[in-house]
Amino acid sequence: MKYSLRKTPSHLHLAYKYGEASDGLMGRHFMLEIQDRVLMLSIDLTPNFHTRNKGASAYLDAVNFAHNHHKLRYLQCSDNLVRARLIKAWEQVQQPLLRMCLELGARGRYLYAVQPHSLFMGGIQFDVEEVLEEQATRIRAHSPEYHGTRNHA
Repeated sequence: MKYSLRKTPSHLHLAYKYGEASDGLMGRHFMLEIQDRVLMLSIDLTPNFHTRNKGASAYLDAVNFAHNHHKLRYLQCSDNLVRARLIKAWEQVQQPLLRMCLELGARGRYLYAVQPHSLFMGGIQFDVEEVLEEQATRIRAHSPEYHGTRNHA
């Protein structure tokens, strides 16, 4: 079963090993897929790359995540709707296992085993227990399909 937890953007806070953090990321299309006891939370981070201002904090934090995805310690989402819907699904599964997939579109996708917990001020935090899968793809800097150039023969 697949459920939408939230379609519109929501602010995210990421923390990395060695004390580094980022507060500029936005996530959208929070989807939850349930198969047996595994709950898979997918979050689309691609909107952070859709800016003309390459100095914007969302863009810089997204690029930083793409380079440091393996150092992710936790992700916080302050959205109470995501929290409430996830808790409701969590309570319906016996001995649930939670996975989190962060989608970067052409820049890859990253899968983590996470442990959720509610935050005192509202929202939810996902503590990374293990990096499960990395599907990174590199975008070539001068590739015609990414810069709109045409090959005139």
